[in-house]
Amino acid sequence: MARYSGIHDSKLEYRLGNLDRFEFIYRQKEPYLGYIMNYTAYDCLALNALVKSETLDALGPIVGIGKEADVYEAMAPGNVKVAVKFHRLGRTSFRDTRRKRDYIADRRHISWLYQSRLAAENEYKALRMMHETGVSVPQPFEQNRHAVVMEYLEAVQLSDVIEIDEPEELLMDILGNVRLAYRAGVIHTDLSEYNVMVNQEGRVWIIDWPQYTASDHPNAGDILARDVGNVAYYFQRKYNTSMTVEEALEYVKESR
Repeated sequence: MARYSGIHDSKLEYRLGNLDRFEFIYRQKEPYLGYIMNYTAYDCLALNALVKSETLDALGPIVGIGKEADVYEAMAPGNVKVAVKFHRLGRTSFRDTRRKRDYIADRRHISWLYQSRLAAENEYKALRMMHETGVSVPQPFEQNRHAVVMEYLEAVQLSDVIEIDEPEELLMDILGNVRLAYRAGVIHTDLSEYNVMVNQEGRVWIIDWPQYTASDHPNAGDILARDVGNVAYYFQRKYNTSMTVEEALEYVKESR
């Protein structure tokens, strides 16, 4: 670290001590003295870059905690409310992460921080593609390290919606977006009632795209069937809709 930074050893020890006290790094003594940057420090690096690029003015309260990400309310220049999603891989097993994410499967040694950065890059890329295609997704604004800045949705997860006046219509809206993404060559791969947002007017957005895959993937048929099946079966179970999983899948794949 002294060689890379050009900082004298004594000053370096002082700074590392401060970072350790502020819990920006992990300090280990065995089997050798070493330091590991944690997510708090990585958050600060990403936020510093986003402020310098005039993407963000302020960070607000946390509004969502998931298995692999935290979402915060934030303010962009012009007093615009946005959402900042910090990817935090490592809450699930490394083997499970490799199995689900094509972009790290070939890498033998990869840190959680770098995996989170790749997840953010992947999601930002997917959101841009889907937004340009017309799929109802949060509009992406910027990405840095493991953070993605996107449109703030005044909406709730589909799983938290208690009652829907026209469940069939909402189901078709979701499937229509899945079909539009499929026609653009993209499959979500993790679609469920937890990755669909609904507002009071009944508009839907599909969120959480870091695991997306291409429609020419060798297992694309099975992946798409699982995505569509999750949604169709949820509506059957909760709202007694009549569309079968097979019919829903046929609709999504129709006239590609």
